[in-house]
Amino acid sequence: MQLLRKAHEIEYRDSQGVDREAQVDIWASGGGERVVLVLRNLHAPEWPVQGGALAQARAAVRALSHSALPYLTRPEAEMLVLVLRPHEEGVKARALVLPLSA
Repeated sequence: MQLLRKAHEIEYRDSQGVDREAQVDIWASGGGERVVLVLRNLHAPEWPVQGGALAQARAAVRALSHSALPYLTRPEAEMLVLVLRPHEEGVKARALVLPLSA
């Protein structure tokens, strides 16, 4: 895997119509067949309940599919989306694996 973008700032509109900001790391395999998005700093007030994070991730990936992804990835690439949970002191890092495609 090759890192294409690190901590790339994105802006997306959530399901309530509020503009939000987040960061994404974009990884791609050597041939570009697979892409991994690592989303950070999503506004998900319902952690650890997955519904809030899922809705925010879908909105963020939708925004990415109209901005950075068409220029960095192949249209037929298989996509895996990971959402990092907000950092909490003394808690192990965890990520949600989401079944999304752009």
